[in-house]
Amino acid sequence: MSAQTPPTLLKLARQALLRDETLDMSALNKVPMELLPARFKEALTGRHTMTVKAMVAAWSFPYLPVGALMKTADFETFQAVLAGVDMQLQRKIHSRRKLQVLDLRKKHHEFWSIWAGAEDGDCSAEAPDEQQVVKVLPRYALRWCLKVVADLWLGPCIDEEQSCLLNWAQLRKSSIQFCCMEMKIWALSLYVTGGVFNVFRAEHIEDLELIMISWDVLKLSQLAPCLGRMRNLRKFFLAHIFKNVFMIGNRTTDKEEKFVRKFISQFYKLNCLQYLSMNGIYFLRDHLNLVLG
Repeated sequence: MSAQTPPTLLKLARQALLRDETLDMSALNKVPMELLPARFKEALTGRHTMTVKAMVAAWSFPYLPVGALMKTADFETFQAVLAGVDMQLQRKIHSRRKLQVLDLRKKHHEFWSIWAGAEDGDCSAEAPDEQQVVKVLPRYALRWCLKVVADLWLGPCIDEEQSCLLNWAQLRKSSIQFCCMEMKIWALSLYVTGGVFNVFRAEHIEDLELIMISWDVLKLSQLAPCLGRMRNLRKFFLAHIFKNVFMIGNRTTDKEEKFVRKFISQFYKLNCLQYLSMNGIYFLRDHLNLVLG
């Protein structure tokens, strides 16, 4: 009869933790850090909203890439994550053992791979400590201020999750820094678009796609100052700016020229820009030298 390797104490503790459905924040503060990632993944995929909320509120790592796990989550679970962040903000603890970055991007992140050994209770793999985790964090994650990172794809029919995020962010923009690296906006009004840029800082945007089906150069020029602040913008796609046929006469033409130049003048500030695509932009032919210059 072959002898079976007995489970490690860490694995036994993890199993007991997964069976406990009544955890609150005070209890989670006493749980070893090695157990938290595995427990959180289980709670999120199992849609245990109360546990998810409590774990986000008590999260003691500086980074939580929750978006990588949200592909199987539902709207209520997403709301639980945001509610947990609200509880984090209410904690009167100012230390590095507190959530600093909530990453909502639905992309694989190395954080969960680092903790895979601890999740399996593998004795041969050294359980990573906080310093090892910090090594894979983006540089901006090491500062104290709480940041929420997300990618946005916004159109006329904004889905429930992104609508919830935008409303939640609008109310908390004074206490949380919101960052968006990849943003796509399709057929939204100037008012809504301006509101998005008012919440998500322009300097963090790296990939921007604007498809403005009902915009003219006046509206586009009002967005110009925001474009000029996108100093890390690498990729920019702009489409469908129409000519207002009711603008006639030399005086109106002069104003239109002013609006066009105001927008194009922002390009010289985009030092990181590597890819520019402009489709259906009526004024491009007459101002190509300014754009390329």
